[in-house]
Amino acid sequence: MSVKLLNAKAAAKRLEQLIEDHSEIHLAVAWGSNGHIADCLLRNQHKFSSVTFGLAFCQTDPDLVDRLVGVKNAFVADGGNKTFHPKVYYFQTGDVSEAIIGSSNFTAGGLDRNWEASVHIKGASSATIFNQVRECLGSYAGLRKAVTQHLAESYRLWFAAASTLKKARNPILPGSGLPANQFNSPLVKMRWDEYVRAAEASPHHNFDARLSLLRECQTMFASVKSFAGLTSSQWKAIAGVIGSNQRINEGLDGHDWAWFGSMKGMGDFANRISEQDAFLARAVDCIPRHGEVTKAQFEDFCGLFLQAFAQSSRIGGVPTATRLLAMKRPDTFVCVSKPNLAGLSSALAFPKSSLQLDNYWDRVVEPIRLSFWYNTPRPKGKYAELWDGRAAMLDAIYYEA
Repeated sequence: MSVKLLNAKAAAKRLEQLIEDHSEIHLAVAWGSNGHIADCLLRNQHKFSSVTFGLAFCQTDPDLVDRLVGVKNAFVADGGNKTFHPKVYYFQTGDVSEAIIGSSNFTAGGLDRNWEASVHIKGASSATIFNQVRECLGSYAGLRKAVTQHLAESYRLWFAAASTLKKARNPILPGSGLPANQFNSPLVKMRWDEYVRAAEASPHHNFDARLSLLRECQTMFASVKSFAGLTSSQWKAIAGVIGSNQRINEGLDGHDWAWFGSMKGMGDFANRISEQDAFLARAVDCIPRHGEVTKAQFEDFCGLFLQAFAQSSRIGGVPTATRLLAMKRPDTFVCVSKPNLAGLSSALAFPKSSLQLDNYWDRVVEPIRLSFWYNTPRPKGKYAELWDGRAAMLDAIYYEA
C-alpha cells in the first residue's frame, strides 16, 4: 500500500493518468468544470462504472452536464435538502485499485488554482480502505439521476438565473413534483425576444399606454417617502379603484387605471383604500422602491396587509395585495386576478385554485425570477422601459377577456 499527499496540480496530473490507465472509473464529486481533464474523462466514458457530479448551488458547469447527456453510468446527484459534497475518485483494474480522496473538486480551481490537499492511495483491491471507498460510493446510488436532455436544459436555466443572485440556490430538477414542474414551465423557459413579442401582441390593451401607467405609478412613489404621503385619489388610482369622475377631477384621466387588475368590485379593499388605512401604508412601505426585494420583505408586507382587514368579513386576498405590489415594483410582481389567473397558472404549472397570498412568492415570484426572459440584461432603447416593468406586464400576455 502506498500513500502520497497531493496539491491541486499534482492531483490533476495523477487523475489524468489514472483515467487513462485503469479499466474502471468511479467518481463522486461535488462540482465539475468543463475543460481538458473533462475531455480526458469523456474519452474514457466506456470505462464508467459510476461517475456522479453534484449540482448544489449551481456550481457545476452546464457545458459539462450537456456532455454527460445519454452517457451510460454518468449521473448528477440530487441531494435533496442536503449538499452533495464528496470528492472521491476511485479506479480499479482487476486486483489493483487507486483512489484520490481529499478537497479537490473536478474544477479549474480544485485541480489547478486553489490551495488543496488530497491523498493518493494505491494497493490491492481487497484492502480495507478500498472496501470502504466502494461502500461509500455505493451509498450514493439513491441520489443518482440519469442525465437527460430535459435535465440538462433545466439545469442550464437554473445556472443562468443563479448568476444574478447574491446566493445561488440549489436547482430543482425535472421529476421532483410540483416545484420541478413550475421551474421547468413554459414561462420560465421563455426567451426575452419571445416575451417581447407576446407583450406587444396583446389583443386587449395598448402596450405603450400600459407602460405609461406603470411610469406614472413610479413617479407617484418617488414623490413621497411613504405611501401615506400620497393623496386619496393617488391611492385609489394605484389600487385600481378610482372612479371616472374622480379621475377626471384630479387630473388622472390620462390612464385607464383598470389595467393590471381592476379592483372596483373589492368593497372592503376599496374602503380601506378610501380611508388610507395605516396598515396598508406600512405594508406598501415594506417593499423598497429600488434594489432586491426579499421574501422576508414580502412576508412583512403580507402581515401588515392582512391586519388592515382584521375587522373585515372579506379579507383582502391575492388580487388586491398583488395589485399594490405590482404598482410599487412592476419589475418583481404581477397582479394575479380573475382575467389572467388561468393563463398564469397554466404558464407557471400550478393549480389555479391553489394560489393564496402565503404561497404567491413560491408559486409566482420565484419561478419568474429564475426565468430566462427575466434575467436578460436590461436592454437599451425602446424595450428598456418594458424590462423595468417586465413582471407586471405579464398581465398583458395572459389576460383573457
